[in-house]
Amino acid sequence: MESITKADVQGSMSLTVNGVVYKVSRDEFPPSTTLLQFLRESGVSTGTKGCCYRGGCGVCVVAIALASPEDDGVKHRSVNACCMLLYACEGAEVTTVEGLGSVSTGLHSIQDRLAQHDGAQCGYCTPGQVMNMYGLLKQNPRPSAKQVEDAFDTTICRCTGYRPILDAMKSFAVDTPGDVLDIEELTAKTCPSSGQACRGQCRVDRGVMTYQNGVDASLSWLSPQSLDDLLSVLAKSAKTNYRLVVGNTGFGVYEELGAWNYQTLVDIRGIKELYIVDVSPASHVTLGANLTIADLIAKLDGDLSDLAYADTFRRHLKLVASNTIRNVGSWAGNIMVKHAYPNFASDVFTLLETVEARLNIVSHKAREQVSLSEFMTSDMVGKVIVSVQLPKYPEQTRQIRSLRTSQRLQACEASVVSGFNFPVKDDGTCLLVAQPIIALQLKGNPLIRCKKSEQFLTGKALSDAAVFKEAVKILSEEVVSGAKVSDNQDFLTSLAVSHFYKFVLSACKTRLPDQLVSGGSDLERDVMSGTQDLGTQNPENFPASSAVMKLTAPSLVTGEIKFLDDLSPYRGQLFAVPVLSTVARAEIASMDASSAQGIPGVVAFLQASDIPGVNNWRPKGWYGPGEVQELLCSGQVLYAGQPLGVVVADNEVTARQASSQVKVTYKNIEPAVTDLKVAIAKQRFHTEPRTFSAGDVKAALASAANVVSGRVHTGDQYHFHLENQVAVCSLEDTGGMKVKASSQFLDFTQGSVAQVLGMTDSDVTVEVTRLGGGFGGKMYYSSQVAGLCALAAHKTKAPTKMTLDLNTNMQMQGSRTAYRFDYEVAFDDCGKLLAVDLTCYSDSGAVFLPIDANEALEWFVDNCYLCPNWSVKAFSCHTDRPPSTACRAPGSAQAIFAMESIIDHVASFLGLEHLAVRKLNLFSEGEKTMKGVVLESCLIRDVVSQMEEEMAYAERQRAVQEFNARHRWKKRGLHLMPSMYSMVCCEMLCLNTTVSICHGDGSVVVTHGGVDMGQGINTKVVQVCALKLGVPVEKIRVSPSSTVSSPNGWFTGASVTSELVCMGVIKCCEELTERIQPIRDCLGDSTEWDALVRQCFFEMVDLTAYYRSGAGNRSVKNYSCYSVCCAEVELDVLTGQYQVLQVDYLCDSGVSLNPRLDLGQLEGGFMLGCGFFLLESMTFEPDSGRALSTGTWTYKPPMAKDLPIKFNAKFLRNSPNPVGVLGSKAVGETPVASGACPLFALKRAVEAARSDVGMTEWFPMDAPATVQRVHAVCSTPLRHMSLCADDTVKAEK
Repeated sequence: MESITKADVQGSMSLTVNGVVYKVSRDEFPPSTTLLQFLRESGVSTGTKGCCYRGGCGVCVVAIALASPEDDGVKHRSVNACCMLLYACEGAEVTTVEGLGSVSTGLHSIQDRLAQHDGAQCGYCTPGQVMNMYGLLKQNPRPSAKQVEDAFDTTICRCTGYRPILDAMKSFAVDTPGDVLDIEELTAKTCPSSGQACRGQCRVDRGVMTYQNGVDASLSWLSPQSLDDLLSVLAKSAKTNYRLVVGNTGFGVYEELGAWNYQTLVDIRGIKELYIVDVSPASHVTLGANLTIADLIAKLDGDLSDLAYADTFRRHLKLVASNTIRNVGSWAGNIMVKHAYPNFASDVFTLLETVEARLNIVSHKAREQVSLSEFMTSDMVGKVIVSVQLPKYPEQTRQIRSLRTSQRLQACEASVVSGFNFPVKDDGTCLLVAQPIIALQLKGNPLIRCKKSEQFLTGKALSDAAVFKEAVKILSEEVVSGAKVSDNQDFLTSLAVSHFYKFVLSACKTRLPDQLVSGGSDLERDVMSGTQDLGTQNPENFPASSAVMKLTAPSLVTGEIKFLDDLSPYRGQLFAVPVLSTVARAEIASMDASSAQGIPGVVAFLQASDIPGVNNWRPKGWYGPGEVQELLCSGQVLYAGQPLGVVVADNEVTARQASSQVKVTYKNIEPAVTDLKVAIAKQRFHTEPRTFSAGDVKAALASAANVVSGRVHTGDQYHFHLENQVAVCSLEDTGGMKVKASSQFLDFTQGSVAQVLGMTDSDVTVEVTRLGGGFGGKMYYSSQVAGLCALAAHKTKAPTKMTLDLNTNMQMQGSRTAYRFDYEVAFDDCGKLLAVDLTCYSDSGAVFLPIDANEALEWFVDNCYLCPNWSVKAFSCHTDRPPSTACRAPGSAQAIFAMESIIDHVASFLGLEHLAVRKLNLFSEGEKTMKGVVLESCLIRDVVSQMEEEMAYAERQRAVQEFNARHRWKKRGLHLMPSMYSMVCCEMLCLNTTVSICHGDGSVVVTHGGVDMGQGINTKVVQVCALKLGVPVEKIRVSPSSTVSSPNGWFTGASVTSELVCMGVIKCCEELTERIQPIRDCLGDSTEWDALVRQCFFEMVDLTAYYRSGAGNRSVKNYSCYSVCCAEVELDVLTGQYQVLQVDYLCDSGVSLNPRLDLGQLEGGFMLGCGFFLLESMTFEPDSGRALSTGTWTYKPPMAKDLPIKFNAKFLRNSPNPVGVLGSKAVGETPVASGACPLFALKRAVEAARSDVGMTEWFPMDAPATVQRVHAVCSTPLRHMSLCADDTVKAEK
């Protein structure tokens, strides 16, 4: 690959990236190469990141200008570079984040605004966010705020909680106050080929373009430019393994559709006949097969807006996939995936079936028009869909509507998609004048056409209660009989019938009671808004405590920051990929790597016998005897996803390919236990339980007026750091190993690598510059990857990199610990707590590791409530899963949720207002926690009172009650949740800090044992150092962390690292100031800093100071953080879908060291908590124990529209922390538990729905409160569905 001039372009496969034309060597890149691979492997763009490599995470987004055969123009799109095939970019103009702006030449407006809004924390997703917005503005330079929010369903952000990103991007909207971007600001580029203004596409008519890979001539790329050319190609390729290519997005769902699995790839994007849009016939419109889903949306909003179903289809299609997938994925490609995989829940197919669309299909032999059902049984080899015909219904009144319910609103496969097409009499009677259409697509099933229900309803009035009742019965039977896959059958059936009921309520709304009508509408989401109050800032501490932008923000938004995977490779660098077990609880019978080793480029295959040291990556410096987790399985497989071997090759693609060719057989296979409930029932406990107590629980339970018992569960949670685990290892020339790792715990990684290699710790140097997110996932498991990588480097004697993709990462790595809490609680008639007897069961996974498994929940389980008598018993359970590990707020989030569930049960049992019971039990100054800690500066009652008053809690509660009284099928819930987070790690952890003043110019360099992973630790360090030394922040630099400069350090986590390091900076600066003072006294206070430092140097003053903060000297003491969250939600009772209307959050942060950064930590932590309590959970195959949720298609962290519609966050004013660093408190972990507040608000809404049918008893609300679980607890059986308001209530009674 090389950059070329115009003269070189002719006859070559070329593309333009950021104004530079690149010629692609056929020998270097095969046809299956993606644009992302090209950009990163060639070094053209390292700002464009990789994570899932399936089009689901959005960190690889770039903007592309492609020829539009439809109108011979150019279309600008933001796309996933991991989906876009390189050869499909022939002649395209690609813009990456580096092409917009840089720190040296100036930031692009998008980059600048994102930085100013604090929209970059770790910064790994930031280039994707920038380029998604750039693509939107290239398409529509004057978007509305809603259009901006709609477009941000593409790039996942685990750090920020999305609010600052959306605020930054909505600043470009025409309906948002502020400056609107001038169109000229988007681009000022000239075409490097013509020298004229760039059109975005250098289109060359090449006929049928053929590129054959020089490495494997069996792989070919064909680019026919006409339909006749295509038919000729299909005739010749019919007997080969070929695939038609438009958007190449289907492999994100089914890996078998990956381009690498085919001999011939046929790019059909250049065929003009496939872009037809013909609206002239009176009876139908014709749409070409190459129109993307985004094109369809635009047509339905434009040329096709007169169609009776235009609005419902347009609204529906906006929820299909993501913006960048819709931009390139064609509707025909979508239904071809359905053809290949009939159980694929295709929204597009369902919509087309709803209007009985007809497909025009051609081959070199014939042309035919078929129905969708005929299409599904057709052999499509040698054939291509040319177009679809959609009916216009010119002379009929029709009620046409589609619905979808999904676990997450954006970028999520639907549980049920439904389409209803009812020809009704135009007199308000809802009389069906012809046979209707009912199309139902249940997840994991073929589409169901409900013909019996259609026939029954023909000629009948839909508004007739008796007709409706019988229709529901027939439909439910039809769904049950039509479903081929039984997973979640009850839920899917109930949901499908609920869709029908919703349609009837909307279609017949003029003839139905007002109380029922709202059940027919979808939840409407307004544009997100909110306020941010930064609390108290102390000018005496400036520049510390001031709200300044993160120092690295400009470099993050431009993509110039280099993460570990972005670094240029060493000369001769190799690439390692692990081979993982596919079963749990088995023995390895054989492992044959001969096929893998026969692939050109493969250098080695390593297994347990190749380990020169100890086969245990858990270092003995941190673990006791018997606490072992093997680096490579030596025989007994403990869990699916356990590393068995390592393939090493000269490039990453070859290494991945070869890893799949290693053949492993197993013996003595036993069924895996991956369910905590089963482990408890089988009493699979790793150890005897840990116990904690206070007072006399037995006596209190025996004498109490009221005692209730219950049980509540919390699930697991994958960390979803967008930078996957990565390590680069190289042998030192004097022996030993240098490790560059993506690690939160350098000392741990050092010990791990040394142990497996049989070296001393001093032989291993670990360096960490920054992380693309961590959240605890890189506290321990990063060392496993570093150990595997180091083993490969050691055995091959070559520098080696190991980078996991998301699928591998999710299989190998343990997640947040799942819990079950069984409790018995005693209380008086007012709700005052008297005793709690609590048994906790934690899912520790296949290996018991005390550091990971003992999550100190005893410090958090009483939350902010006083109870005189406690008994806590904690069991660590053995499941056949990867050992669980720390995840942001480990143990505390689960424990606080358990306590909130307990006190919720108390209030429900007594029939008392929930907030009143909570207020009654709040801690007061000087009271003791269960662990015996005396609370000083206890602010919990203050923050609750302030929140209750400022948000007008009583008034809003009345408004919610009035809303619920008016609506049967929409309910709202309001909940206020206080919490106390005990910062117990301040006196446990130890971290080193060194401050050195350079004598030449007085600049300062700081090294410390913490790790920058998005929390802004280095910005705070610079602020504090500038304050204490009295020098400008521009003179201070923070160096990367290393086991050489900061040995024997603890992990970065528990939200205390910034405080410990800043305290170390303060102590170092105080020591340096004391040393410098005698020289200052001699020279005078007016002496400039540079001169003062130079004189100190010549006077032999030591200009380097060192301090070790933490447990040894208790330089930062333990304390408690107090916060209160209030959430209001709205629930669609019929589907279980819900949205968070408003969240008000008041947090006690003392005097923040940087309130802008800490507010970002608050919002990000809260949204991570919302993911834990509302959305996320891992799933496993029952027998093998293999993880099923190993990518963005099956695992759903929050997206932008999971954010509260209104989010008000503020820091408590005038409350400095008397024992904190400059009066500050930590923020990062405290909001995670508050993510449960929307769950309890949702529970209030469910209670309102259940009370309508006389169900007033208490029920548990387990986490996560997914749509399926909410639908189940709403308890809406078919008999409740009626067209008479009274019947919906009486049915249960």
